[in-house]
Amino acid sequence: MDLFLSLWLPILVCGVVLFFASFVAWALSPHHKPDVKFLPDEDALFAVIKQQNLTPGQYMFPKCEHADMKNPEAVARYKAGPWGLLRVWPTEVSMPKNLAATFTMFLIVSAVIGYLASVAFPRGAAFGDVFAFTAIAGVMAHTAGGILGEIWFTKPLRAKAMDFVDGVVYGLLTGLIFALLWPGLPA
Repeated sequence: MDLFLSLWLPILVCGVVLFFASFVAWALSPHHKPDVKFLPDEDALFAVIKQQNLTPGQYMFPKCEHADMKNPEAVARYKAGPWGLLRVWPTEVSMPKNLAATFTMFLIVSAVIGYLASVAFPRGAAFGDVFAFTAIAGVMAHTAGGILGEIWFTKPLRAKAMDFVDGVVYGLLTGLIFALLWPGLPA
C-alpha cells in the first residue's frame, strides 16, 4: 500500500495528460470529424421528436422486444428497417460537468492501473517492465470498455477504429508516464 500511495504523482499526471490528449483528439484533431453524419432534413426530425415529447434517454427503433416478434406486423417492420438508436440529451448539457467527469474517469483508471502496477512491481522496477505492464493495462482500459456496447449498439467501423486508436495512444501515454515517474528509479 505504501508503494501505491507513492504513485500519486504519476496518477495525477496521467489524469491531466490524458484529459488534454482527449481534448486534442476530439476538439483539434481531424480524425473524429467523419464519425458523425448530419441529417439532410433535421427540421423534419426535430418536429417528430418534439411531437413525441421525449424525455432525455436512449430510444431504440423499431420496437423489437421478444414478445413483439410473435406479431407479424412487428416482424415485417423489423425486417423492413431502418433500425437505430436515438439519444435525446437534456436541453442544457453541462460542459463543465462533462469535463470534470472525463478528468475524474481518467484519474480513476490511472489509479487502478497504478494499484495493479504497485502489486506487480517493487520500487525501482525497470523502466521497460513498468512501461509494458502499465501501457498494456492502459490500452485495455481505454479500448475494451466500449466494445460490448459497440457489439450491440454499433457505430460505423471507421468510428470504432478511431476510438481504438485514441485508446492505444492513451494507453501508451499511461505506460510512459508511469515508467518515467516510477518510485525508486535512479536519478
